[in-house]
Amino acid sequence: MPETPTPPPSLSAGAPAAFFDQVARVAGERAGAWEAFTAVLATPDRQTVARLRTGELAGAWRAGVRWLGADTEMFTAALMSLDVHARGARRRGADADLLALEVDHAALVAPHLPVLAHLPDVVALCRDEAAAWSAGDLVLGKDLRARQHAIVDEALVPTLPNLGEQLAGSAQADIWRVIGRLLLGFVSIETGRDYQRAVLGETRARFLDPTP
Repeated sequence: MPETPTPPPSLSAGAPAAFFDQVARVAGERAGAWEAFTAVLATPDRQTVARLRTGELAGAWRAGVRWLGADTEMFTAALMSLDVHARGARRRGADADLLALEVDHAALVAPHLPVLAHLPDVVALCRDEAAAWSAGDLVLGKDLRARQHAIVDEALVPTLPNLGEQLAGSAQADIWRVIGRLLLGFVSIETGRDYQRAVLGETRARFLDPTP
Protein backbone atom coordinates (compact mmCIF):
# COMPACT_ATOMS: atom_id res chain seq x y z
CA MET A 1 0.00 0.00 0.00
CA PRO A 2 1.45 3.46 -0.89
CA GLU A 3 1.83 5.93 1.95
CA THR A 4 0.62 9.51 1.94
CA PRO A 5 3.51 11.86 1.14
CA THR A 6 5.53 13.07 4.11
CA PRO A 7 8.78 15.03 3.85
CA PRO A 8 11.89 13.08 4.92
CA PRO A 9 13.69 14.28 8.07
CA SER A 10 16.35 15.97 5.94
CA LEU A 11 13.87 18.56 4.65
CA SER A 12 13.82 21.83 6.55
CA ALA A 13 12.11 25.17 6.31
CA GLY A 14 14.09 25.69 3.11
CA ALA A 15 12.26 22.89 1.31
CA PRO A 16 10.46 23.91 -1.89
CA ALA A 17 7.15 25.58 -1.18
CA ALA A 18 5.53 23.47 -3.89
CA PHE A 19 6.27 20.31 -1.92
CA PHE A 20 4.64 21.66 1.23
CA ASP A 21 1.68 22.80 -0.86
CA GLN A 22 1.33 19.26 -2.25
CA VAL A 23 1.38 17.63 1.19
CA ALA A 24 -1.07 20.25 2.47
CA ARG A 25 -3.40 19.51 -0.44
CA VAL A 26 -3.31 15.78 0.25
CA ALA A 27 -4.05 16.34 3.94
CA GLY A 28 -6.97 18.59 3.05
CA GLU A 29 -8.39 16.09 0.59
CA ARG A 30 -8.00 13.28 3.10
CA ALA A 31 -9.95 15.45 5.55
CA GLY A 32 -12.70 15.73 2.95
CA ALA A 33 -12.85 11.97 2.46
CA TRP A 34 -12.98 11.30 6.20
CA GLU A 35 -15.69 13.97 6.55
CA ALA A 36 -17.71 12.23 3.83
CA PHE A 37 -17.56 8.98 5.80
CA THR A 38 -18.46 10.90 8.97
CA ALA A 39 -21.54 12.26 7.25
CA VAL A 40 -22.76 9.08 5.58
CA LEU A 41 -22.25 6.92 8.67
CA ALA A 42 -24.10 9.34 10.95
CA THR A 43 -27.86 9.00 11.45
CA PRO A 44 -29.28 9.50 7.94
CA ASP A 45 -30.87 12.83 7.13
CA ARG A 46 -31.99 14.73 4.06
CA GLN A 47 -28.71 16.62 3.77
CA THR A 48 -26.74 13.38 3.44
CA VAL A 49 -29.27 12.09 0.91
CA ALA A 50 -28.82 15.28 -1.10
CA ARG A 51 -25.01 14.99 -0.99
CA LEU A 52 -25.21 11.46 -2.36
CA ARG A 53 -27.76 12.40 -5.01
CA THR A 54 -25.69 15.35 -6.28
CA GLY A 55 -22.46 13.35 -6.29
CA GLU A 56 -20.84 15.60 -3.69
CA LEU A 57 -19.77 12.74 -1.44
CA ALA A 58 -18.44 10.73 -4.37
CA GLY A 59 -16.41 13.78 -5.34
CA ALA A 60 -14.93 14.00 -1.85
CA TRP A 61 -13.92 10.33 -1.88
CA ARG A 62 -12.51 10.66 -5.40
CA ALA A 63 -10.38 13.63 -4.35
CA GLY A 64 -9.36 11.90 -1.13
CA VAL A 65 -7.64 9.06 -2.98
CA ARG A 66 -6.20 10.85 -6.00
CA TRP A 67 -2.78 11.09 -4.34
CA LEU A 68 -2.53 7.36 -5.13
CA GLY A 69 -1.96 8.20 -8.79
CA ALA A 70 -2.41 5.16 -11.01
CA ASP A 71 -3.50 3.12 -7.99
CA THR A 72 -6.73 5.11 -7.80
CA GLU A 73 -8.08 2.48 -10.19
CA MET A 74 -8.65 0.34 -7.12
CA PHE A 75 -11.60 2.64 -6.33
CA THR A 76 -12.85 3.19 -9.86
CA ALA A 77 -15.69 0.67 -9.96
CA ALA A 78 -17.15 1.72 -6.60
CA LEU A 79 -16.92 5.42 -7.42
CA MET A 80 -18.54 4.82 -10.78
CA SER A 81 -21.40 3.08 -8.98
CA LEU A 82 -21.88 6.23 -6.90
CA ASP A 83 -21.89 8.28 -10.10
CA VAL A 84 -24.64 6.03 -11.45
CA HIS A 85 -26.55 6.50 -8.18
CA ALA A 86 -26.32 10.27 -8.60
CA ARG A 87 -27.33 10.23 -12.26
CA GLY A 88 -30.37 8.08 -11.43
CA ALA A 89 -31.58 10.47 -8.73
CA ARG A 90 -34.10 12.04 -11.13
CA ARG A 91 -35.90 8.70 -11.35
CA ARG A 92 -36.02 8.19 -7.58
CA GLY A 93 -37.61 10.22 -4.85
CA ALA A 94 -35.44 11.63 -2.08
CA ASP A 95 -37.77 10.04 0.46
CA ALA A 96 -37.09 6.60 -1.00
CA ASP A 97 -33.33 7.20 -0.83
CA LEU A 98 -33.63 8.30 2.79
CA LEU A 99 -35.62 5.21 3.72
CA ALA A 100 -33.02 2.96 2.06
CA LEU A 101 -30.29 4.59 4.14
CA GLU A 102 -32.32 4.41 7.35
CA VAL A 103 -33.14 0.70 7.19
CA ASP A 104 -29.56 -0.55 6.85
CA HIS A 105 -28.18 2.15 9.12
CA ALA A 106 -30.42 1.05 11.97
CA ALA A 107 -29.44 -2.58 11.58
CA LEU A 108 -25.74 -2.35 10.70
CA VAL A 109 -24.30 1.09 11.47
CA ALA A 110 -26.13 2.38 14.53
CA PRO A 111 -24.59 -0.20 16.91
CA HIS A 112 -21.16 1.28 16.07
CA LEU A 113 -22.05 4.96 16.58
CA PRO A 114 -20.05 5.30 19.84
CA VAL A 115 -16.89 4.29 17.97
CA LEU A 116 -17.75 6.37 14.91
CA ALA A 117 -17.82 9.42 17.19
CA HIS A 118 -14.03 9.46 16.75
CA LEU A 119 -14.32 10.25 13.03
CA PRO A 120 -14.70 14.04 13.48
CA ASP A 121 -11.45 14.02 15.47
CA VAL A 122 -9.62 12.55 12.49
CA VAL A 123 -11.20 15.12 10.18
CA ALA A 124 -10.09 17.97 12.46
CA LEU A 125 -6.54 16.64 12.71
CA CYS A 126 -6.29 16.29 8.93
CA ARG A 127 -7.42 19.88 8.50
CA ASP A 128 -4.94 21.05 11.13
CA GLU A 129 -2.24 19.07 9.34
CA ALA A 130 -3.09 20.78 6.06
CA ALA A 131 -2.79 24.17 7.77
CA ALA A 132 0.56 23.19 9.30
CA TRP A 133 2.04 22.16 5.95
CA SER A 134 0.68 25.32 4.33
CA ALA A 135 2.54 27.29 6.99
CA GLY A 136 5.72 25.29 6.32
CA ASP A 137 5.69 23.70 9.79
CA LEU A 138 7.21 20.27 9.16
CA VAL A 139 7.39 19.25 12.83
CA LEU A 140 3.77 20.08 13.57
CA GLY A 141 2.58 18.53 10.32
CA LYS A 142 4.27 15.23 11.09
CA ASP A 143 3.01 15.28 14.68
CA LEU A 144 -0.57 15.81 13.51
CA ARG A 145 -0.22 12.97 11.00
CA ALA A 146 0.98 10.67 13.81
CA ARG A 147 -1.98 11.68 15.98
CA GLN A 148 -4.37 10.80 13.16
CA HIS A 149 -2.82 7.37 12.77
CA ALA A 150 -3.06 6.79 16.53
CA ILE A 151 -6.82 7.45 16.53
CA VAL A 152 -7.38 5.35 13.43
CA ASP A 153 -5.32 2.42 14.72
CA GLU A 154 -6.46 2.47 18.33
CA ALA A 155 -10.08 3.63 18.12
CA LEU A 156 -11.34 2.93 14.60
CA VAL A 157 -9.50 -0.07 13.15
CA PRO A 158 -11.02 -2.47 15.70
CA THR A 159 -14.44 -1.57 14.23
CA LEU A 160 -14.26 -0.13 10.70
CA PRO A 161 -13.13 -3.28 8.86
CA ASN A 162 -15.94 -5.27 10.46
CA LEU A 163 -18.44 -2.53 9.63
CA GLY A 164 -17.21 -2.41 6.05
CA GLU A 165 -17.62 -6.17 5.78
CA GLN A 166 -21.17 -6.02 7.18
CA LEU A 167 -22.20 -3.26 4.80
CA ALA A 168 -20.56 -4.82 1.75
CA GLY A 169 -22.01 -8.25 2.42
CA SER A 170 -25.26 -7.79 4.31
CA ALA A 171 -26.80 -4.42 3.44
CA GLN A 172 -30.11 -4.48 1.61
CA ALA A 173 -29.47 -1.25 -0.31
CA ASP A 174 -26.95 -1.19 -3.14
CA ILE A 175 -25.67 2.21 -1.98
CA TRP A 176 -24.65 0.79 1.40
CA ARG A 177 -22.85 -2.16 -0.20
CA VAL A 178 -20.79 0.26 -2.29
CA ILE A 179 -20.08 2.47 0.74
CA GLY A 180 -18.93 -0.61 2.66
CA ARG A 181 -16.43 -1.45 -0.07
CA LEU A 182 -15.19 2.13 -0.22
CA LEU A 183 -14.77 2.14 3.55
CA LEU A 184 -12.66 -1.00 3.47
CA GLY A 185 -10.55 0.40 0.64
CA PHE A 186 -10.03 3.74 2.36
CA VAL A 187 -9.06 2.18 5.67
CA SER A 188 -6.63 -0.01 3.73
CA ILE A 189 -4.78 2.92 2.16
CA GLU A 190 -4.85 4.93 5.39
CA THR A 191 -3.28 2.13 7.42
CA GLY A 192 -1.21 0.31 4.80
CA ARG A 193 -3.01 -2.96 5.64
CA ASP A 194 -5.01 -4.78 2.99
CA TYR A 195 -8.37 -5.10 4.71
CA GLN A 196 -9.91 -5.62 1.31
CA ARG A 197 -8.48 -9.10 1.05
CA ALA A 198 -8.21 -9.83 4.77
CA VAL A 199 -11.86 -9.06 5.46
CA LEU A 200 -13.59 -10.17 2.28
CA GLY A 201 -11.18 -12.91 1.24
CA GLU A 202 -11.25 -11.67 -2.37
CA THR A 203 -8.67 -10.47 -4.83
CA ARG A 204 -8.41 -6.72 -5.17
CA ALA A 205 -10.13 -6.71 -8.54
CA ARG A 206 -13.07 -8.72 -7.24
CA PHE A 207 -13.32 -6.58 -4.12
CA LEU A 208 -13.44 -3.33 -6.02
CA ASP A 209 -16.16 -4.42 -8.43
CA PRO A 210 -19.48 -3.87 -6.61
CA THR A 211 -21.44 -5.91 -9.13
CA PRO A 212 -22.43 -9.50 -8.28
